[in-house]
Amino acid sequence: MKGKIYLIGGGEIAKGETKTIDESIKKATPKGSLFVFFATAADDSEDYAKTIISVFEDHFNVIVASREKGRYFMEDAIKNASVIYLGGGMTQLLLDLFEKWELVHLLREANEHGTLIVGMSAGAQALCEYYIHEEDNSFELRKGWGIVSLGCLVHANENSFLKSQELCLKSMPKKLKFIGIGEKVSWCIDNSKEYVVGEGSIWEN
Repeated sequence: MKGKIYLIGGGEIAKGETKTIDESIKKATPKGSLFVFFATAADDSEDYAKTIISVFEDHFNVIVASREKGRYFMEDAIKNASVIYLGGGMTQLLLDLFEKWELVHLLREANEHGTLIVGMSAGAQALCEYYIHEEDNSFELRKGWGIVSLGCLVHANENSFLKSQELCLKSMPKKLKFIGIGEKVSWCIDNSKEYVVGEGSIWEN
């Protein structure tokens, strides 16, 4: 069995911009389930953690995993979670820590065992096989963990998707679907089904 994966393109959680997605996550998992939040990509921002807790604590038992709590806390949290939420920020921070602490294989195992995994922005990029790093209107193809066999662009709009599409399709070593995920929307994978949750736009090659 494989768990659901939500790839969220962006949005201000505190302002309710991802409310449709948040409610979908709650409906997909029993009340009282363990929800583990990683603010790793945001350098373990306490404000970010407080926002996530305020949004999800009505339905889940929310815990926050951080560098300060250590590797073994993170390992145990991943193994026991019903929902793993990888927050936004700087993708490389998330990639580096999970690879250094050898946590990626635990995410794969969690997905295989039915855990729901959510990637917001940087988290979505890390979960994909390839992603587009966008900075100062330039685009670079980078490697993610490949838990999801996709190429992706987050915070996408039609213009950025078209600009990055050619690079992604030309530079990926193997042919994969490439998607641009806009604000306030999630691309969801549930075994062989793929569908959209949210109010924003998604572009596909």
